[in-house]
Amino acid sequence: MLIVDLARMLRRRFEAALSDVETGLTVGEARTLFYVWRMPGQRQAVLADAMYVEPMTLVGYLDSLEKAGLIKRCPDPSDKRAKLIELTPEADPLLESISVALEGVRTKALEGVTGEDRATLEHLLQNMKDSLFLQSANGKGK
Repeated sequence: MLIVDLARMLRRRFEAALSDVETGLTVGEARTLFYVWRMPGQRQAVLADAMYVEPMTLVGYLDSLEKAGLIKRCPDPSDKRAKLIELTPEADPLLESISVALEGVRTKALEGVTGEDRATLEHLLQNMKDSLFLQSANGKGK
């Protein structure tokens, strides 16, 4: 439960930090834009899975981002029915603002934690995530 509580607190802090940098985006849109940056050229279904949101929820965010000129949907050359999501240059300033908000939250959350402890924490959390992901991928974690 500690990790669940921490995730909630981090999300609330991110929401507050995001409003301070004035991107004009909702938290869901900002998060989506960030994931498109982290995972460029992915299908919508892959992004939804990575974000742990329903595909229809993601479509709403993508529609808004596309209307604002921040992303574009490109045909997937291997499957004409699928769309690949790409950033447009107009997204760059907003991604910088989102990064500022994220870094502020990260800095505050890790205040007083030494570099060595940070590395250990990140390693342990990544191991936990990887383990749970593998269980889900093998059909054991659902």
